Amino acid sequence: MKTGSIAQMVVRIAGLIQLVLGIIVWPGKADFLIPVHILIGSILVVALLVLAYQASRARISTGLVILTVVWALVLPVWGLVQANILPDAGHWIIQVVHLLLGIGAIGLAEMLGVQMRRKSPAPVQN
Repeated sequence: MKTGSIAQMVVRIAGLIQLVLGIIVWPGKADFLIPVHILIGSILVVALLVLAYQASRARISTGLVILTVVWALVLPVWGLVQANILPDAGHWIIQVVHLLLGIGAIGLAEMLGVQMRRKSPAPVQN
């Protein structure tokens, strides 16, 4: 269970950093930070996949685990291709979808974490 807790904390920290970086990059004046955003996003995705694996081992809802894996795979693909989708005035819609996907990833990590804690046996007290 410790691996799951660490993965969840990595998702939380990376997610917060991603939100801040995304806000900085969004107006287009700090594009030099995009590689950092991609790197930290990759860390977030790996941590989310580790958490999904740990949740599957803990026999958490198969549907939630599958949704998390699919979400973790869609998020970086969307992030990498988003520049080519509605590149003009409507691009903000694509950016909002990317933001919502990121927030959703953090939410899925939280849901998995809650379910894993509920399933974990209570510590023995003397």
